[in-house]
Amino acid sequence: MSSMKGKIFLDTNIFVYSIDSSAEQRQKRNVARKLVKNHIREESGVISIQVIQEFFQVATTKIRTPISVEDALEFMQYMTTLQIVTPDFDMVVAAARIHQKHSISFWDALILQAAKTANCFQVLSEDLQDGFRLDDLTVKNPFLS
Repeated sequence: MSSMKGKIFLDTNIFVYSIDSSAEQRQKRNVARKLVKNHIREESGVISIQVIQEFFQVATTKIRTPISVEDALEFMQYMTTLQIVTPDFDMVVAAARIHQKHSISFWDALILQAAKTANCFQVLSEDLQDGFRLDDLTVKNPFLS
């Protein structure tokens, strides 16, 4: 893609891997940290409130070595340097339609709809199906070698 300054939506798992200190996630951590830094620097990264909420939940309870609430809040502050989509009622309805049409989870549909709302051309995610397309939006798993 020739210098297309398009916007890219970063899913929750990218931020979780970037703070995961476990040895077995070292490779994913390196990839994730590079992605976050690059998209902040290039002002091309987009997240939604949902990503911030999920990050807090997973980072403080679900990973092998959870981080403290204080560290999570500090990292969430760092995340806010990215463009943030705040879902409204119309977005929730649209996500419900995507969920219905494509048989994906409502929460995944809400991520896709947030990305569409921000005019992203790509969603980087390990959770969604790599290569999945929704109109002009494509899902890419950045952790596949």
